[in-house]
Amino acid sequence: MSYLICLDDGHGSQTPGKRTPAIPQLNGRMIRENEFNKAVVNFLDQELKRCGFQTLLVAPTDEDTPLTARTNLANRKGADLYISCHYNAGGGRGLETYYWATSSKGKRAATLIHNQLIKSGVERVNRGVKTANFHVLRETHMPAVLIEYGFMDDPGLVEARQMIDPKVQKAFAVATAKGICEYFGVSYVPETPAKPKPMYRMMVDGKFVVDTAYVSKITAAVDHAVSSEAKRIEVFIRD
Repeated sequence: MSYLICLDDGHGSQTPGKRTPAIPQLNGRMIRENEFNKAVVNFLDQELKRCGFQTLLVAPTDEDTPLTARTNLANRKGADLYISCHYNAGGGRGLETYYWATSSKGKRAATLIHNQLIKSGVERVNRGVKTANFHVLRETHMPAVLIEYGFMDDPGLVEARQMIDPKVQKAFAVATAKGICEYFGVSYVPETPAKPKPMYRMMVDGKFVVDTAYVSKITAAVDHAVSSEAKRIEVFIRD
């Protein structure tokens, strides 16, 4: 059975107020919350598809899609789980995960995902699994989870700076996917590492010329050797 997961990157790219303070370490840059949210959703989309899930992005543009449009779409499509990705504010530190108070399935999903996030390798204060009267938790017909992955205005702005770190974004997406897999009893399928390019070695008249992974460089070197009337040209894959 293929489950449908709705993915919600909180807010839009221009939503007023949803951004960090000016960050001195980034030359005063202010990071918009959706820069993080959208990146995590995009990574999570890839992770879930690789694990055999169907996904639906309920806010696929940079506009601030109304919450009712998001939840109505999820309900109309009959999704099996709703995941909303956010970054907190208020001067605190750490990660917290929310569900609708009367949803036992939502509580289980939130707990499993939260536990994976705490083990993600990204250092976070564990602020726990909580209930809240958020629209996306209240108005969805399926279990729903809202995650606050960190604080945009934490002391020292450490978590704030991490919002644009692809390694942090990816680590959180992987951990969220693992929690979703655990909830549905689906095996998590890790990404297959890309195979390294072969390294080519070229010798001309018994002398070393070049080691390279680029065929174009070997081709150019061969052309040069031929034009120089080399007697013996050897190209082979290096161990």
